[in-house]
Amino acid sequence: MVEQNQNRKRIFYMTVLILTFIAMAISATIAYFNLIDSQREDETILYSGTLQIDYTDGVYIKDPILYPMKKVDYNTYQDVYRNSFSIKSSGTLDQIIWIDLEVTKNEFTANALKYAVFNANGIKMNDGYVPKTGIINLASNLYLASGANAKYTIIIWLDDTNYNQTYESGHTITGKITAYARQVRQ
Repeated sequence: MVEQNQNRKRIFYMTVLILTFIAMAISATIAYFNLIDSQREDETILYSGTLQIDYTDGVYIKDPILYPMKKVDYNTYQDVYRNSFSIKSSGTLDQIIWIDLEVTKNEFTANALKYAVFNANGIKMNDGYVPKTGIINLASNLYLASGANAKYTIIIWLDDTNYNQTYESGHTITGKITAYARQVRQ
């Protein structure tokens, strides 16, 4: 009888072991097929993108000659600081662009200088006052498709206050224009 009990225990443990192996095999197979099914063809492709900035008039603002003006438009060239630049995207991804102006030195009085940013069609995208120092965002969330080229122009001028502004003579402003991009998938 003891021998029969031990045989039954062995058969029971063997059955449990075989059922465990079968359950593991089925679970591994299901996990494998779920993994294969969840993979998409485009998930293993590497995407890349390059952002190139061409500054037509230079990347730095240095000692522009400015005269008081009430307002400017895209066709204003005299007595202002004017910088045209283009941003080109190459690679496989579209990009979202941010353009900043970093003012490192501004000897003009507060709110004496104004700026306006235009796109290639001459449409004003943003305007405001140039700070004494710091970074201001000229434009943000601009979509740039892969392989596209976008042109922009920034104009900085001395805001006309209808008063004598000769005290602004000899003042300087220095800074730089930078662009940042975040690549986006379609």
